[in-house]
Amino acid sequence: MWKLLLFYCLFVICVLHASKQKHLRIPLSRQKTIREQISFMPNLKRHGIDFEWLTKPHKHNSTNDSIALFRWLDSEFYGVVQIGQKAQTFNMVFDTSWQTSWVISAECGWTSIGCLSHNKYDHTKSFTYKPNGKKFISDQGTYNLTGYFSNDTFLLGHTRVDGQLFVEMTSIPSSHVLSKADGVIGLGFKVGQYDPLFYSMLKNKSIEKPLFSVFLNRDRQSTRGGNVLLGLIDEKHIHQKVVPGLNHTVPEDITYLPVDSKEGYWSFKMDGVAVELTAKNQSIPFCTAGCKAIVDTSTTVIMAPPEDVKSINKLIGATSLVFGRYHVNCDTLNKLPPIDFILGGINFTLHGEHYTQRISFGPITYCVSAFVKSDVASEQSIWILGGAFLSHFYSIYDIEHQQIGFVTAA
Repeated sequence: MWKLLLFYCLFVICVLHASKQKHLRIPLSRQKTIREQISFMPNLKRHGIDFEWLTKPHKHNSTNDSIALFRWLDSEFYGVVQIGQKAQTFNMVFDTSWQTSWVISAECGWTSIGCLSHNKYDHTKSFTYKPNGKKFISDQGTYNLTGYFSNDTFLLGHTRVDGQLFVEMTSIPSSHVLSKADGVIGLGFKVGQYDPLFYSMLKNKSIEKPLFSVFLNRDRQSTRGGNVLLGLIDEKHIHQKVVPGLNHTVPEDITYLPVDSKEGYWSFKMDGVAVELTAKNQSIPFCTAGCKAIVDTSTTVIMAPPEDVKSINKLIGATSLVFGRYHVNCDTLNKLPPIDFILGGINFTLHGEHYTQRISFGPITYCVSAFVKSDVASEQSIWILGGAFLSHFYSIYDIEHQQIGFVTAA
């Protein structure tokens, strides 16, 4: 009580004094926030409590990483990537058939239909952006991709790459308007002076082992599309086989093939392809003398020479649709013939449900064959194994030993 009375007396004296001085001055002092008081409390570090990490830059210490992939309409697999500071977020396809990473630029206007409904990179909003300006053009046969090079920070998974060279695309084909992806992360081999993003990770030692692997989820009802595993092979994605005479399982053996990296692709020799008409006890061969093949994680189809595509679709009872696609009766998928891809002398077999795609729009569902021809003139004579093949076989990309591996996925 006496404290309150003392405070009141002092307040009255101050007011009377201020009336003479024409103003009142009340000094204020700043008290530390609770967080500051905790941070500077003595002896906390001794007990394992340290708040300094909040103000210090911290780095992902692992030497490998895993990027989650998502499925879009059973036709595309993409992952989330951030570019720049402040970070801008994009849906990106991880593409083993490209070396260059690119993203749609904010300068891609409404006249380029393919740029509509996409996230666009605006370098004016990033303080880590560095201009390059070199022009880029890629002739894809029936269309071109055009843009220019820039540098900026990339963040994917827990891994950061500063100053990555990439392309801002200012014009892309109109068909891209149907794609979920805003760009591409190139996972091809290094050709010339350009460092693909994975090579940049190896240089800055955020990834230790010069290999990556791709697991594509076969569950088409799930939007989770799989993983790109940087710097590691994950045995949980490898099918287990029973050891004869023993009561346990071991992972299946990986079949490795040498690759030709001169053009930047994961290119290898395929021994052959055979459609097995078991009801007629016939095996119809293709690629009989061996043929060049590449893998393409950006697509869900299997591309082959035009005549082979036509013949295979005829053998499986598919009928021609628009845009080079072939229709298959959804009720017959489990009756379709198995198709063998012979790699390193081993049969990698796909069944009907593997090499077809079930596409639904509301109550309407139809099925299409995964076998299509490429529109790019330089690809007319090669086989391109996309998601229809890769979702059934886990794939390993070994840069150090210049080889690619396949094994049945778990």
